[in-house]
Amino acid sequence: MGCGEFLVKYILFFANLFFALAGLALLGLGVAVQLQIATVVTIAETNVQVAPISAMVVGGIVFLIAFFGCCGAIKESNCMLVTYAVIMIVLMILKVTLASLIFVNLDAVVAEVPKILNEAFNRDQTAFHELEKYFQCCGPTGPLSYMTVTLPETCCAGTPCTVVNAYSGCDKKVQNLFETFGLTIGVLAIVVVAFELVAVVFALCLANHARNKSRRSHY
Repeated sequence: MGCGEFLVKYILFFANLFFALAGLALLGLGVAVQLQIATVVTIAETNVQVAPISAMVVGGIVFLIAFFGCCGAIKESNCMLVTYAVIMIVLMILKVTLASLIFVNLDAVVAEVPKILNEAFNRDQTAFHELEKYFQCCGPTGPLSYMTVTLPETCCAGTPCTVVNAYSGCDKKVQNLFETFGLTIGVLAIVVVAFELVAVVFALCLANHARNKSRRSHY
């Protein structure tokens, strides 16, 4: 094997190690988002789980394919490398689609949060207390949402709970959650795609080298 092929082989191997870690990061981030918005989904009766669930699925698949790519690079298997490249191209398209959907719809989802939380608050204040407890917030817009002097204990860190020592409104905290994790998932997906494009080129080059070596061995 020449120096060029040697470099391509090990660059591809270590690139796939990076993809495996990135896949785990995407999976972990999806799980973290899912756990944090589970309360919002339960209280607000709305479905905003597409992005975290998609991130978990894509992250898990990326991890498995990256492991497959590492094996293909070490063994210099033409079949494994070509299969790996094709699957990676499909995954790249899926991740670009995921990131595009997040960036396009994020502002609309964030803008809907005050309306959704206000409806949930008016529908069932007792259930809304679970959201306040989890996010350490008080009412949709703040303690004045209750229009009473004495507030529920979930609105404060200590007792008695009044307007003076109450947390801020839940609107901003839930909006910040969606903005932070939405952008993080979208940016991470784009970064991974950029590295995957390089890996696909290297995989095809190494596959071509393996195919040529196999042909020469038959002469």
